[in-house]
Amino acid sequence: MSLITTITSSANPQIKKIKSLELRKYRKEYGVFLSEGLRSVIEGVSLGFHLEQLIVHHDSLGRADVQKMISSCKGAVLSVNDSVLSKLSHKDNPQTVLGVFRQKISMASAIQNGIWVGLDQVRDPGNLGTIIRTVDAAGGQGVILIGACCDPYAPESVRASMGSIFNVALVSMTEESFMDWRKTSSLEIVGTALQTDTDYTSISYKKDMILLMGNEQAGLSETLRGACNHLVKMPMRGRADSLNLAVATGVMLYAMPD
Repeated sequence: MSLITTITSSANPQIKKIKSLELRKYRKEYGVFLSEGLRSVIEGVSLGFHLEQLIVHHDSLGRADVQKMISSCKGAVLSVNDSVLSKLSHKDNPQTVLGVFRQKISMASAIQNGIWVGLDQVRDPGNLGTIIRTVDAAGGQGVILIGACCDPYAPESVRASMGSIFNVALVSMTEESFMDWRKTSSLEIVGTALQTDTDYTSISYKKDMILLMGNEQAGLSETLRGACNHLVKMPMRGRADSLNLAVATGVMLYAMPD
């Protein structure tokens, strides 16, 4: 079992390092991310993610499920008080268990069969986390981050994914590398764009395909539109001229075959 260290000050160097994971540059430097909540930590461990550190409120140390996570931890287990936990948490009512996990970004070779969602320069981590959760709920395989996307391991994204960050494959590619990969792939690609009159309900979707969704402001780039076998759009029947990206992705995913 991992050694348990009691920490009572948020000025502790280990706590400061964990707190630094709020910033993308440190998540990238250390290659890890923070996940809040016992349920999420259990999910990560059960799906094979490397649990590097475990932070536990001292009152929860005796719980059987927490003891199991302590046994699964590959590194330090930190026993903390309310003050330290509040310093690390992004929630009004902090969870009593937090885990620091090793990031897992897959190569393009992971893009095989099933439903994948490709995102063109998604900028809002809350949207990204919600999309990851929706892809998981709809039985999709993974998310392809194309171009200058926000970090899927940002606290807002991890929180919005509700644990699905551990069950959905993530692939990161430049637009150029995606287009190069496209030349050798037989997967059908359907993109959503304003530059079409084809209603999203009017085509047949394959069970193995990529759904391309555009940036929140600019939509799908011209280059990526050119990579699509089909371009479709969703009708706007009221005064609103667009849907939130995460909502639109959910509508599209549930229009596809089971």
